[in-house]
Amino acid sequence: MPNDESTKSEFHDVYEINDTAWRPFNEQACLDLDYYLKAQHTHEEMDRADRQNRLLHTIDKIGRQVNLLHGYEIRNRHILKIGPQGNFDEAEDRACNQHTGVIMSLMARHSGYDVLSEAFKWGILVQGSNLIETWRDRDGIIQYGRLGFNQFLLDHNLTKSDLSDCGDILTGQWISTLKAKILVPTAADEIERIKPLTNTSRWPLQGTPAMMNKAGKRMFEQWWHKTTEEVSVVENRFTGKKTTFKEFIRNEARGDRNLANQLLQNFRTPDGTPILVKFRDIKDKIELKIFVDDELVWSGDNPMGIRDYNYTWVHGMWCAECPRTELKLQAFVRGQRDPQRMYNRKINQAMDIIESQIQGVRMTRSKYLMNPGDAYLSGQGINLQLNENAPDEMQLREIFAQIPASEVPQSVFTMLQIIDKDQTESGGLNQEIFGTDDKDVEVSGVLHAYRTGKALTAQGWMFQNLRAAKRDFGRKQVQIVQLNYDPQRIRKILNEEPAQGFYDDDLSRFDCAPTEGLLTDSQQNMYYQELKDLLKTFPDEFRGIITPDMLVKASPMQFKTPTLQAIQRAVRTRQQLQQAQMQSQQATDKLTQGLTAVQISQAQENMADAQEKRSEIPLNRMKTLAQAQKIQAEPLVALIKEQVRLQIAQEKTNASQKGQT
Repeated sequence: MPNDESTKSEFHDVYEINDTAWRPFNEQACLDLDYYLKAQHTHEEMDRADRQNRLLHTIDKIGRQVNLLHGYEIRNRHILKIGPQGNFDEAEDRACNQHTGVIMSLMARHSGYDVLSEAFKWGILVQGSNLIETWRDRDGIIQYGRLGFNQFLLDHNLTKSDLSDCGDILTGQWISTLKAKILVPTAADEIERIKPLTNTSRWPLQGTPAMMNKAGKRMFEQWWHKTTEEVSVVENRFTGKKTTFKEFIRNEARGDRNLANQLLQNFRTPDGTPILVKFRDIKDKIELKIFVDDELVWSGDNPMGIRDYNYTWVHGMWCAECPRTELKLQAFVRGQRDPQRMYNRKINQAMDIIESQIQGVRMTRSKYLMNPGDAYLSGQGINLQLNENAPDEMQLREIFAQIPASEVPQSVFTMLQIIDKDQTESGGLNQEIFGTDDKDVEVSGVLHAYRTGKALTAQGWMFQNLRAAKRDFGRKQVQIVQLNYDPQRIRKILNEEPAQGFYDDDLSRFDCAPTEGLLTDSQQNMYYQELKDLLKTFPDEFRGIITPDMLVKASPMQFKTPTLQAIQRAVRTRQQLQQAQMQSQQATDKLTQGLTAVQISQAQENMADAQEKRSEIPLNRMKTLAQAQKIQAEPLVALIKEQVRLQIAQEKTNASQKGQT
C-alpha cells in the first residue's frame, strides 16, 4: 500500500490534539500508579535523604485497600447473561440463551473474566482508565485483551461512557516485527522494508525509541475513526423491523440480488400495498488505519464488521462536564495519596528520632584511639582500645563521650494512629474490614460479613461503573458473534443448531445484564447451602428434583469425581434392581392376573350354581310346606275316612233292615 502523507499528517494532528487534552490526566494517573507500586516519595525527598545518608521507609496503606476491593470483586464475580427485552416469544428467548452460552464459552476459554477483573483493578482502582479490546486471531477465534492508560487516547470531547459520542480512539504499542506481521499479514513484506522509528514524541510513557529499537520493537499504532455512511435499508411496514439491503439479500434471498428485488416488488398485501420498503438511511461506520513505525500499512472498515468500536471503556470516577482533565477522571487511589504521603512522612520522622538515639552526637579524641573508626560503631560489646599516647590519668569519658538524643514524643505515635484511621475512612472503608478494629468485642462471622457489605456501600460507584462496562461489552459481543461466527462454529460450541433470530440484525431486543454466576468458591458454597435449605424446607416437593449428584457437584468437597462415580454406580445398580424388580413384578402381575381369571371363572360357575339353587328354594319350600301340611292333615283325614266308613256301614245296615221288613 502506498504511503498516504495526508492521512499520516491528519493522524499526527489528531494525536497532538488529544494528547494535549489528556496529558494532565496521564501525569496524575502515572503518579497514582507509582503510589500503588510503593514509589511514594518524590525525587526531591529521595535526593535529600541520599545526601543525608538516610533511608526512606514506605509503609503502604493504599495497597491493602485496593487489594481488598479487587478481591471482593473477584469473589463476587458476575457472568454475562444475554436476556430478551420487552415482549418476546420462545424463539427469541432461545436465541438469547444461545448467545449466553456462546459468550460464556468464549469468556471461560480465553480468560475474559480475568481480563474484566484486571480492568477493574487497574482501570477503576489504580490508573483511572483502561480499555478492553476484542479482536479475532488468525484462526478466527475471538480474543480479549486490556490496554493501560498510557497505551491509548480517547476523543477529548468524550461525554458518554459507552463511547457512543467518541470520534476517535488512538492506540500505540511497541511490539515485535513478527507480531506486527501477524496482525497485518497483508502488509508483511512492506513491514520488513520499513526502517525502525528512531525519533518520536508519541506515547512517551512507554519508553524511548532508542531503547525500543535496541530491544527490536516496532511502534504499532491504530487510528479508529467514527464516521457515517448512507446504506440501503429494507423495512417491514407491518412489524417495523429494519435490516440492511445487504443482510436482506443474504438472509431472505439466499445471496441473489435479483430475487431480493423481486421480493421487494411482489411481496404485497391482497389490496396491493407493498409490505417491504427500501430506502436510504444514515448509519455509523468505523474506519481503521494502521501505522507501523509511522508508516501507513493498512486502511479500511472495522475488521470485525460491527458499526462500533471493538473497545469497552472501564474508568474511575468520571465527571464529563469538568473542564480540567486531571480532575474530571480519577481512580480510587487518587484520594488516598495525600494521607499516604502524610503517614510515610510521620513514620520517617519517628524513625529519624529513634535512629538518632542510637547514632546520637559523639565527641571523640581520635589521636588517643587505636582505631578511630571504632567510635562510629553501635550495638553491644563495643571495645574502644586506647593507644600508647593516652595518659594514664585521663578518664575514658574525656576521650569518648556520647550525647543522648531526645525521646520520640508520644504525640508522634498518636498522630500516626489518627492518620491511619483517617486514610482508611477517606477511602470509604473502616478498620473492621481489615481485621484491625481495636474494639474488644467478639463479632460473629455473619455480622462481620454484614458489616463488610455495608461498609462497601460507599464504593457502589465503582461497581456500578463495572456493571455499565459489562453491559456495553456484552452488547458488542452479541454483534461480533453474529458477524464473525457462522452456524457451523456455533454448532460446534453449543452442540445444537442456531435458533431462529440468532443472526437477527435488530439488536434492540437484546440486553446484556450481569447476573450472579457460579464462578467462585464462595458463590458455589452459597449455591450448595441454598440447595440443602430447599431440600430441608420442602422435602416432598424437591426430593425428586434435587438429586445427590447435584448436591455433590455444588458442594465444596474435594475428590468429587470418585464420589460422583460411586453415585453413578449406585444409581445404575439401583436402576438394574428396579428393572429386575419391575420384571419380577410384571411376571407376578401376569400370574396374579391368570389366577384371578380362573378364580373369576370359578366364582362365576359358583354364582350360576347358587342362582340355580336359589331358584329351587321356592319349590322346596312348597314341598316342605306341603309335607308339613300333609303331616298336619293325616289325623283329620283318618277321622274323615273313619266317619265315611262308618257312614257307609250304617247305610248298608239300614238297607238290609229295610229288606227284611
